[in-house]
Amino acid sequence: MDKDYYKTLGVPRNTSQEKIKKAYRKLAMQFHPDRNQGNEKWANEKFKEINEAYGVLGDPEKRNQYDQFGTVGNVGDIFGSPFTKTTFEDLMKDFGGAGLGYDFLDDIFGESLKGRGFSFKIYGAPGRRSSQSRPGGRINLDELFAQAQRAQRQDVRYQLTINEKQALEGTKKRLTRKGKKLEVRIPPGVRTGSVVKLTNARHITDGQPGDILIQIKVK
Repeated sequence: MDKDYYKTLGVPRNTSQEKIKKAYRKLAMQFHPDRNQGNEKWANEKFKEINEAYGVLGDPEKRNQYDQFGTVGNVGDIFGSPFTKTTFEDLMKDFGGAGLGYDFLDDIFGESLKGRGFSFKIYGAPGRRSSQSRPGGRINLDELFAQAQRAQRQDVRYQLTINEKQALEGTKKRLTRKGKKLEVRIPPGVRTGSVVKLTNARHITDGQPGDILIQIKVK
């Protein structure tokens, strides 16, 4: 095996899932950069290691595969299983309760969360932690991802001029944005002021959430 995940978490190979979970949460608190002032880079690397290990060992199916074939995981695996994802959500609550920051998690998981429009830094800002879970409840990453997408969503508007014949019969036009070409289908019967919406088109042109709205002008 290229990596010994059991050694990383400090547990024997025959340990229970519950003990693996406890070992992971204990180490995550230990290696939080806020508790390792002056050694943040080292702490970040250790945090990556234990999250990669738990992403595999914390999921019974992945653990079984690892035990048999010695496959190596990825730090982002922790978000891919309900077993490990739930533990990570609880860990974020532990961080908040201990007054520890979340922003370093963007460096740890930034590549894995790319395209979700999510930032731990935003949700770890002062005064925001209490909004991340109901009183006594558990932080829910799915809800946070959705909130981040809504917060960062931005629609883009363009104006398109067509003639009366095109407005009456309908037509097709091409829009180029940031080097990406989109087909705009203008339905029959549009008038000046009508809006044609290209739903979620900014995912194609910008790699970000948002619609492209085409306002029609008939000339």
